[in-house]
Amino acid sequence: MIFLWFLLLTSAVSWGLTGFLRRYALARNLIDVPNERSSHSTPTPRGGGVAIVTAFLAALPLLNRFDLLANPVCLALWGAGCAVAVTGFLDDHGHIAARWRLLVHFGAAAWGLYWLGGFPPVSAFGYSLDLGWFGYAFAAVYVVWLLNLYNFMDGIDGLAGIEAITVCCGGALMVWLVAPDSTAWMLPVLLASAVLGFLVWNFPPARIFM
Repeated sequence: MIFLWFLLLTSAVSWGLTGFLRRYALARNLIDVPNERSSHSTPTPRGGGVAIVTAFLAALPLLNRFDLLANPVCLALWGAGCAVAVTGFLDDHGHIAARWRLLVHFGAAAWGLYWLGGFPPVSAFGYSLDLGWFGYAFAAVYVVWLLNLYNFMDGIDGLAGIEAITVCCGGALMVWLVAPDSTAWMLPVLLASAVLGFLVWNFPPARIFM
């Protein structure tokens, strides 16, 4: 029951922060103006993703307090999430060179992998293969690639938000099926609730982008 309250509160915080960020973006002229490569046709405020990250990260220490989230996972998500979110927020205000953004992204990936214990051994057909340092490198590249690939979906009304909720719910279901006694499924569900608060503002016609 307490986790349900976490979900409702996270969605509410995300919704409220997104509205505030929309007014902030309009006041600071942080507008995504469409060009020949854009998928939208109307100038739209941007920066709403900060609300998702803030609401999600704010809930993590509470989950940890109630023994629903391990310390290493909390540290991994807090460090990596803050680094990527702050960089994106600053980039919205003034362009940050791609090399510096990539450096932050790889640093965030390395931080998360360190606290999560790296890339787990790959098991198939009764065999287990530990990739060692190659696993760390592969996972870091994959995380950075996925992070930047996801950015391309933003700019289409509702697409990024709906995609995030769909993937989170699918991931939670997979975790629950594999380890029904684990609480790990709560994390993607919690993130989906944060995205839901943002999606209210992002649903077509979008009033703000991530």
